[in-house]
Amino acid sequence: MIFTIGGHYANGRSALKTSCSYEVVRAGVKGHQKELQCVPLTCIPKFVRTLLSQNELKINDLEEIKDTMPATYQLKKEQDIQSFYDIILQNKNKEPIGFLAIQYSQKNSVAFNQEQMNEVLKVKFFIEENLEKMVSNK
Repeated sequence: MIFTIGGHYANGRSALKTSCSYEVVRAGVKGHQKELQCVPLTCIPKFVRTLLSQNELKINDLEEIKDTMPATYQLKKEQDIQSFYDIILQNKNKEPIGFLAIQYSQKNSVAFNQEQMNEVLKVKFFIEENLEKMVSNK
């Protein structure tokens, strides 16, 4: 899943929300892109702070965040997520513009070897580069 951050309220004030702008799921797995539109960042503040400060978040057992990030826990639990890896997407100025979420329906799935991590980073850089091109072509 790719989440982008942005938007504005009718009064022009920044609306810090995140939306799932792209989703790929395996056959037989229910997608959740429709439910993940315009989620206010204020609903998941601890998740956002942690992700921004660490640039990535690896959780192998959703229960790890039940007490520390209850809103994120509930959001992911409703999607049947058991483990996940999220990484910040940045623009060319190194400002956060969204995040890439890799989610699993089984625990202990976020144990990437170096080759797998390199593939994740290739996807991250590809997305960042293409988002930047889209913005500069407007």
